[in-house]
Amino acid sequence: MGRGWNHKIKIKHLFTEDESHEAVQKSMNAVADVLDKGTFFVGFDTKKFRAIPADNEFFEPVECANKLLEKLYDFADDRRIWIA
Repeated sequence: MGRGWNHKIKIKHLFTEDESHEAVQKSMNAVADVLDKGTFFVGFDTKKFRAIPADNEFFEPVECANKLLEKLYDFADDRRIWIA
């Protein structure tokens, strides 16, 4: 854990290289499960992690997941939580 971090959470092992909707949704559900069980992410809404939209003409599931992960990292950085 880096210097200056208050907490550490391990979720990167739950990420997937498979960009299919099924794989992305499974990965994001697993991430949400870890976040919901912990106490460091109280106030962070994981509902959208559990409802990744399927492909449409404008974006793919992986793009939605990446945007949600960006929000997660911002939340964690603000609270000095190291994501491993």
